Amino acid sequence: MMKETSTVLKAFITLSFIALLAFTCGCTGQGQATDSGTTVVTDMAGREVVVPKNIDSIVTIGSVPVLNSFMFAMGQGGKIANDLPESFIKGGRHKYQYVFEPNLKNKPTIQTTTGDFNLEELMKINPDVAFTMSMPSVDKLEKNGIPVVYLSWTDAEDVKDLLLLLGEVFGEQEKAGRYVRYFDEATARPGKAVASLPDDQRPRVLCCSYKGMSVGHKIAEWYIEKAGGIAVAKEAHVAESLQFDLEQLLAWDPDVLILSSHDEIPLVYNDTRLSGVSAVKNGKVYATPVGAHYWIQRTSETPLMVLWVAKTIYPEQFKDFDMEAEVIAFYKEFYNCDITREQAAEILSGTA
Repeated sequence: MMKETSTVLKAFITLSFIALLAFTCGCTGQGQATDSGTTVVTDMAGREVVVPKNIDSIVTIGSVPVLNSFMFAMGQGGKIANDLPESFIKGGRHKYQYVFEPNLKNKPTIQTTTGDFNLEELMKINPDVAFTMSMPSVDKLEKNGIPVVYLSWTDAEDVKDLLLLLGEVFGEQEKAGRYVRYFDEATARPGKAVASLPDDQRPRVLCCSYKGMSVGHKIAEWYIEKAGGIAVAKEAHVAESLQFDLEQLLAWDPDVLILSSHDEIPLVYNDTRLSGVSAVKNGKVYATPVGAHYWIQRTSETPLMVLWVAKTIYPEQFKDFDMEAEVIAFYKEFYNCDITREQAAEILSGTA
């Protein structure tokens, strides 16, 4: 059972110097410093990339909110030189990007709604390094002399290697190590707390988009299982994205339904076809939190999502766990950003 008097983060602020050395010395693929004011790192495509030791300006290309969340987690948000793409701005669901880094609003938008980027505008920025999860973008940037680091996230825990790589790029190995330790501790806590529960006493959970009748990323099932629940869509979720129909939703009959958008909640409750679904009958329909990005998707806030799912599906077991305090501490520790209780509550409600 989680105690209200402490948070996961407190354990990491007081780590010993000896333990820190043991961790950092054991990492593989560390950047190689050169005598020319640069560092050579191996990115997640196995490419050797020469980056400046002193990085003042970066751009994020492709899945910008996700990439920005990684930069925030490394305390590098102030170096981002491009705003969100227009499509994300108009969507209005990423306002906390501007809380975590207010100066983003003063930056140029260089990406189109199709996911491509305006090379001319990017060249005006002339960033020290670009980050992307798109290999075509890597090729385009390389041809124009922009140092580019390819990032990848396939399996749920790949974010740890991703953050360790960013630690090398920015010379922030210690902070990357803190994040990895927090990730492991936070995502392991719920499973330990409910380890003795048999499967027939565990909630059956579905994370999905009701409007799209889809589960967007396989990581959704990982969240549920790490939180101690039963992921009803796991067997069917073979490809990265899963489409399903009403009949399948009724057959799954989840005890808890976590939706990708807060405005879907009334749609679910008003759909008489779903009145017999256990989650609907028992009032256990929720929306994913939204901070730097949708927590139900891939984001550096992944450890928080596991904790939130645990508290949501096991309200009695985790009634003493202060989720708002955990959120505040996380953003302070990793994003270097102070938020209020009210802001934490808004993020957790999914209404941001």
